Amino acid sequence: MKKFLAIALSALIFAVCAVFFAACGERGNNGDETGNNNNGGNNGGAQQTVEADVYAPDGAPALALAQLMSEEMQFGGTVGYNVVNASTIQTYVTSNDGDPQAELAILPVNLAAKLLGTGENYQMLGAVTHGNLYILGKTEGAITSANLAESFEGKKVGCLQLNNFVGYVLRTVLSNAGIKFEIRQNKGEINDTTDTVYLYDVSGEEITPASGFDLMIAAEPAVTRKTNKTSLQVVGDLQALYGADGYPQAVLVAKISLIEENPGFIADFIEAVDANADWLKTAPAKDIYDAVAENLGGATPTFNEEDLTPEVIGRCAVRFEAAQDTKTRVTTFLSELSEVAEQTFTMSDAFFYAPKGAVMS
Repeated sequence: MKKFLAIALSALIFAVCAVFFAACGERGNNGDETGNNNNGGNNGGAQQTVEADVYAPDGAPALALAQLMSEEMQFGGTVGYNVVNASTIQTYVTSNDGDPQAELAILPVNLAAKLLGTGENYQMLGAVTHGNLYILGKTEGAITSANLAESFEGKKVGCLQLNNFVGYVLRTVLSNAGIKFEIRQNKGEINDTTDTVYLYDVSGEEITPASGFDLMIAAEPAVTRKTNKTSLQVVGDLQALYGADGYPQAVLVAKISLIEENPGFIADFIEAVDANADWLKTAPAKDIYDAVAENLGGATPTFNEEDLTPEVIGRCAVRFEAAQDTKTRVTTFLSELSEVAEQTFTMSDAFFYAPKGAVMS
């Protein structure tokens, strides 16, 4: 009888242990019931299932998420990717009820400063693009810092978004070089002097060889579409003319509530965005194009699959630089933009995200 009881007790203990280890296997290494370590990430953190909507403008900023969209990365939660018209991106990080749609978003650095720079609702995780603006001309030539004045002075220049980011960068380059410029509305007006640059706000459709402009400013990948389909040529690189390896153009932001509640998710998301730059160098153009097109809500991207050559991808300057590593660079650039825009773009210290232990620079 004692032998029988011992055998029965051993069997019971074995069964309980089997159930326990099976449950542990289902929960994964960190006790996450989904089995995919969804929010432990690199920093540990709360074990919750994240639901996050991510928004990025069409064009180069969307390329900063191309791998994540192509592979439908979910980071153990439910992540929705949305590529939107660049003119609407601000609507996803602002709202009247204080609860914007975007948990994460990419937007121009000046717009991020203007709308979110107090650091009350969002923090900047890092810069994701660093300048994709180029000068188009009707004849061959190379505009450099050495011949910048003679290339621009007395010329009529058509610029996309003259009263926004693109125009602010152009004005900064001219201002830093001591070149006078004047903003005009009448595109048929005759130049008055030869020592002033005349700037005009234009649409993409107006950037053609038939235009009355001597030079035109546009952004990649749209620049390549123009040069492939018309006789226009790239004659200058605004990033090189600005110097300092370009400038922080588009930044990635996240809601503070998401950052505080899910630090592991944030760490994993940043790591994926960082790795995306290398993926872009070798990924098939079709995969990159499809990643953007499939998340554009039925609209057509501003570029074609044929536009996405390695050279064009390189000129989009997509790479991740963490907020704590680029704070000085961002604040200096915003100060320059503020001068030429005649409005103030600032970011508080609280707006710059840094993982625990990181040092700002």
